[in-house]
Formats: sequence, C-alpha cells, structure tokens
Amino acid sequence: MITFACIYIYNIEKMKSKHIINSLFFAIVLLAACGGKKSSEQSSSEKDESVVGEKKEYAVDTVSSTVTWLGEVAGVYGHNGEIEIAEGTVEVTGGVITGGKVIIDMTTIQPMDSASYKDEDGRRASDLVGHLSTGDFFLVEEYPTSSFVIKSVENGQLIGDLTIRGITKEEKAEITSLEISPSGLEAKADLVFNRQDYKVSWVHFMKDMVLADEIKIGIELVAKP
Repeated sequence: MITFACIYIYNIEKMKSKHIINSLFFAIVLLAACGGKKSSEQSSSEKDESVVGEKKEYAVDTVSSTVTWLGEVAGVYGHNGEIEIAEGTVEVTGGVITGGKVIIDMTTIQPMDSASYKDEDGRRASDLVGHLSTGDFFLVEEYPTSSFVIKSVENGQLIGDLTIRGITKEEKAEITSLEISPSGLEAKADLVFNRQDYKVSWVHFMKDMVLADEIKIGIELVAKP
C-alpha cells in the first residue's frame, strides 16, 4: 500500500510540474508576442514622427525675382546694381525650406548707381561691366554662371554652398522675410561674402583707395509650385 501511495503521489507531482512548465512556456510566448508588437508599434511611431510634412518643390519665377549687389571702395564710393537669375528651385518640407538651388547669369551684370554713368573715360556703365567681367573680378567668359545651393535653414539663416569662378564655399544668407503658401513662396535674404575666397582679388590702382573685401548680395525670390 505504501509503495502504491508513493507512486500515486509521484505521478500527481509530475503532472503538476508538467502543468507549471506548460503554463510558464505559454506565458513566455505570450509576453514575447506582446513585446514584439509593442516594439513594432514603437518603430512605426518613431518613423511617423520623423516625417515632418509633405515635400514640395517651387520653381523660381526668374522675371519676378531679383538679385542685387554692392561693392565699395572703403570710405570713398561704391558700385551697386542688379544681376539676373537664370533658373532656380526651392524645396519646402512641412512649411520649412529644406533645399534648393539658384543659378545666376553672370553675363547680365548691370550697374545701377550714378557713379557708373558719368561721362569720363573709365566711368561709364559699359566700362565697369567690362572690367567686372575680366579676370580681375568674375572671369565671366570662363565662368558664365554662379550658384547658391541651399542645404538647410538654421537660426533664420539659409545655409548653402556658394560657387563663384568654379570655387565653392559654404555661406550663410540672413532671411529678412519669408512667406510660404500652397500658391507660392516669397523670400528675401541678404548674403555677404569675402571676394578673396573666390579669387576676386583686384587691387585699386590708387594706393589710398582700398576695395572692400566684402561684397553684399540681396536676394528676392518669387517661386511657384
């Protein structure tokens, strides 16, 4: 009788152990399944958060857009004018400028200041354009275009690569106004670059006159989807 009872108790304990093991196995499988689902949902959520909005590309209206320039002989006089945009695009994602490119036609340099229109030899607008087009300045025959490639916007500035005379440097353009809507984009920005960085290295023939290294560019863009 004792032996039978022992065998009976052993079988019961064995069944309990088997039941416990099965229960633990089921619980582990269930937790793994729930954990996997949560991880998948979290990954999907993080992916959604990384998408800040729909990407749109706007084409620059070259007729309505303008680029102005200003160069000065320190403390004496300066020349200013306009130059045309050949083509361009602006990329916008979630209402923020995220990229773009503006190509400038260097053959369209046009002085607008009164100093350029005096009758004295060497001071006419055509003479100034001719000089700015030479190797002293922009070497237009070899480099007929310049460009600004927008990479990002940080702290109210357009960060991009400016290319002049085949030389590319990162520059920053301060945004002074910006309007973006489904029907279009209007933006104004000011960019100042050091001419020496782009081998625009002309030295004034009069020793007491120093051509400033800083050239100021004003950009007004009108673009449409």
